[in-house]
Amino acid sequence: MRCWLAACAVAAHVGCGPAQPRPNLVLITLESLRTDHVGAYGGRSRGHLELPITPHLDAFAAGAVRFDDAHAVSSWTLTSHASLFTGLYPSAHRAVHPLDRLSDSYPTLAETLAAAGYQTAGVVSGPYLRRAHNLSQGFELWDDGIASLTTRLAHGDVTNPAMEKALDRFVETQRDPARPFFLFAYFWDPHYDYLPPPPYDTLFVGPDAQRVDISHFDTNPAIQPGMAPAQLAYVLSQYAGEIRWTDEHLGRFFDLLERNGLWENTAILITADHGEEFFDHGEKGHKRNLFAETVHVPLLLKLPGAAGGRVDGRLASHVDVLPTLLELAGLTAEFRHQGRSLLEASPPARRAIFFDLLSIWYYRRPEGSTFDVTERWHGVREGTQKLVWRDGERDVKVRGLFDVARDPTEREDVSSANEPRVQELEALYETQRRESEAIAAKHAPGGTAELSPREIESLRALGYIDP
Repeated sequence: MRCWLAACAVAAHVGCGPAQPRPNLVLITLESLRTDHVGAYGGRSRGHLELPITPHLDAFAAGAVRFDDAHAVSSWTLTSHASLFTGLYPSAHRAVHPLDRLSDSYPTLAETLAAAGYQTAGVVSGPYLRRAHNLSQGFELWDDGIASLTTRLAHGDVTNPAMEKALDRFVETQRDPARPFFLFAYFWDPHYDYLPPPPYDTLFVGPDAQRVDISHFDTNPAIQPGMAPAQLAYVLSQYAGEIRWTDEHLGRFFDLLERNGLWENTAILITADHGEEFFDHGEKGHKRNLFAETVHVPLLLKLPGAAGGRVDGRLASHVDVLPTLLELAGLTAEFRHQGRSLLEASPPARRAIFFDLLSIWYYRRPEGSTFDVTERWHGVREGTQKLVWRDGERDVKVRGLFDVARDPTEREDVSSANEPRVQELEALYETQRRESEAIAAKHAPGGTAELSPREIESLRALGYIDP
């Protein structure tokens, strides 16, 4: 195997000098984090350009590899995390419906690391990471008691302080010093409703912002396309405050690793499960489409023993996380996955990545009964061109081709002048779809998650299932 960096960060690689302890591995996912709100990616608050939203994450990025062209496979939590843990696209792992459960038959990142002697632990604070959805398979310790702590259900949960306590508990009392560890941490609080505590609730409120009630964000009729710019500015200030509040807890976790002498021999990968939309393409929140604002995500990788940061411009996907972390542990997946290690010294010049989303819209009839409308979004990106299209029950069909080098926010559809390229990208997607379905056919379905009435009500409050 080749050496990776002069510091010999991957101890299991041969030819790199004396054997080093296998590195600890930390994977952190941040809920609903837009790339353009991270300072390391040039993000700033619109209300106060001089104030960083993510100072601790920015400092972390200065000593990490920053992947500028990284993407989630979908625009919502369950599907994205299933891809992170299996290295598979959604049509291969099939955890795509709001009540889905990942099948036990899929080998996962945690299972592979546990079999190699790693202590595996997860600390999570959002409803889709509860055990019922089976993303916990392979984890020796799985703390999901933080999810929906309050009687306000998921909209009103404030979970960062509980996350801090749980992470402290693992590092200081539950960690087995005789084994390397793989720790997964999922921070929920940036999810709507945006409820940053003081002083973060006022920190990014600009002089032109107008306060508006942002409770029940997804169904609130005051938050809609065409709302007053001053009111939208206030909404964005609260979103920024929520991110800054979470960033503070990231900083405390970094300090915790330093205090316990774990920083140097720990690889840390930080990403978002998806982004967030504020009417960029006419919608709000996420799980509505596959445009840049909801699938272009930050991805930062600190290598063990490495100093200084750099930028990596390769096209990257969440399916790449599994092979990357396994390589850092000196392991190779002995099962089928669809990603590429981000440690490859010479990534392919041409590569395609793929996106999928099952989106369900719920409606209420005048007499009170409800019905739903299902849409399936698909996407493929190769080089600087991205094709997105929607199949579904609504009358208006969507298909757009975007040159992201010239149009990174994906506003200018150039498909009409590039039909041959559209067909090429559709053919790439179709090849991937057949491959994914062949993988899925070898696994038993995961079935439906068994949820308590309170868990069902939590997902209903968030709009993921029928109102």
